[in-house]
Amino acid sequence: MQQWDTEDVETVAGMIRLLRRAAELSWNQADAGGPRSPHQLFAVGIDAAADEAANLLPRRVRLDGPTPVGENPAELLGSAEQLLRRLCTAEPPSSLRALHSRVSELIWEANSGADA
Repeated sequence: MQQWDTEDVETVAGMIRLLRRAAELSWNQADAGGPRSPHQLFAVGIDAAADEAANLLPRRVRLDGPTPVGENPAELLGSAEQLLRRLCTAEPPSSLRALHSRVSELIWEANSGADA
């Protein structure tokens, strides 16, 4: 992975917190919907994106911090995507491009109602 400065590392950590909060909310929806809730796949997708983002950082980076405010997974995903855009400059690494694509797909899914 490329060498990031402290601001970039904190940007990724913030994005991970947003993704984890969106996943938590989605899991709550899935649990409320019962064992065959379509929200389960959506929640798994967000969890996978959060794990993918966490793998971009060295293990020694602390990911704890303030819990993002919000109750809408789509809005939290949108905020995470905005942070990703800051990092995806001229030639981002393929892992960052793949993560951006995954988060964009999750936003589409959330906004299209495909997760319902």
